[in-house]
Amino acid sequence: MKSSDGNACDLVINNARIFDGSTVLQAAHNVGIAGDRIRSISTSPIAGSRQIDARGRFLMPGLIDCHVHLLNMWTAKDEATMAADIETELPKRLNDFLTAGVTTVKSVGDSEDDILHVRARLASGELAGPRLQVTGPLFCAPGSHPATTICAQNPWLRYRTTIESDSPEQAREAVQRLADKKVDAIKIAHQGGCKHGSPYFFKVESMGLNVQIVKLEKVVLGAIVDEAHRHGLKVTVHTVDADAAIEALEAGADGLEHGVMEERLKDNQVVDLLLRNRASYVPTLCLIRLEEKTAEVRYANLKQVADAGVRVALGTDSFCGFGKFGENTIEEAERSAQAGIGLSQVLRMATKDAAQHLGLEDLGVVAPGKIADLLLLDGDPTTSIGGLRKLSMVIQNGTVVVDMGIQL
Repeated sequence: MKSSDGNACDLVINNARIFDGSTVLQAAHNVGIAGDRIRSISTSPIAGSRQIDARGRFLMPGLIDCHVHLLNMWTAKDEATMAADIETELPKRLNDFLTAGVTTVKSVGDSEDDILHVRARLASGELAGPRLQVTGPLFCAPGSHPATTICAQNPWLRYRTTIESDSPEQAREAVQRLADKKVDAIKIAHQGGCKHGSPYFFKVESMGLNVQIVKLEKVVLGAIVDEAHRHGLKVTVHTVDADAAIEALEAGADGLEHGVMEERLKDNQVVDLLLRNRASYVPTLCLIRLEEKTAEVRYANLKQVADAGVRVALGTDSFCGFGKFGENTIEEAERSAQAGIGLSQVLRMATKDAAQHLGLEDLGVVAPGKIADLLLLDGDPTTSIGGLRKLSMVIQNGTVVVDMGIQL
């Protein structure tokens, strides 16, 4: 129930320790929420129609996962199977995010109209789940990843999730179409994953895949980035090695998905370009589960990039059949800590820095005027990242959406 007192808040969280997206506030504070926004933060009492005593608990922004694949790429073979998954299975995945404290996600490389429809249903409240940003289909070189890897046996999905282009003019037209449909960003797959040997082959024995991967021609890569920027859209680029990362950043990319994961960064060229572009590094450390031998390299590269002051945004590359949505997000934070990133910085990666990467300046922080996407935890993730697993409550748009039984 909304308060009838115009000066009162709808919800007040009292006596919480707060990580505000950058740092831990000194002393316990009270947070007043009116509508979907934080109205005030104070050590003094705040009037409100609903009061929550958070004494001994920790308050922070909702988690943001900047790299997921929300729709099921394995079961969707036609319109009917895609619709069935969206109606019956997708709500479970969305709930998994919320119950892990993930209040915003970015889905990269989905069937165009289907993911836009899901975004609209989430925005309207018809579906319950995290706030959703989308890229729609991704750009890749003809006959390359994921068109001939993930989508190799699924031409229906290949046509809807990839834009295979070797023409700058056609690439610009496709960006224009996506911009007209109001996607949130553009994604390019400049390489594949699962790199084996030189030349580059995408090799996954369990899937019967051994496909040579080619990169986009530089003129096409540059055309996609330029056209996206003309429409005010950021471009994030899937890379694996340093050469591809450098090509993407020299073309003006705003982010690297996966970054450099097969070799140690030999110098600061990638770092310098990331800083020049004010671009983000999205390390997707959860993928180490698929190739444990890459852990040392990927941890070291992340540490080098983060220590240089590059913005790092948390992203998991979660997809159906790979762990559990939401749980993967927490694992990503834990692996970031294992890489030697300080815990407060790991939390920034999952909140403020992730929001900035997505261009969502009203999210990722606990401050007056910002959207009230908040978590209440029984643990302190600034002393142990495992505190993220001790979730008491999730507040999204000022409304309690997950309540683990906190005493009101």
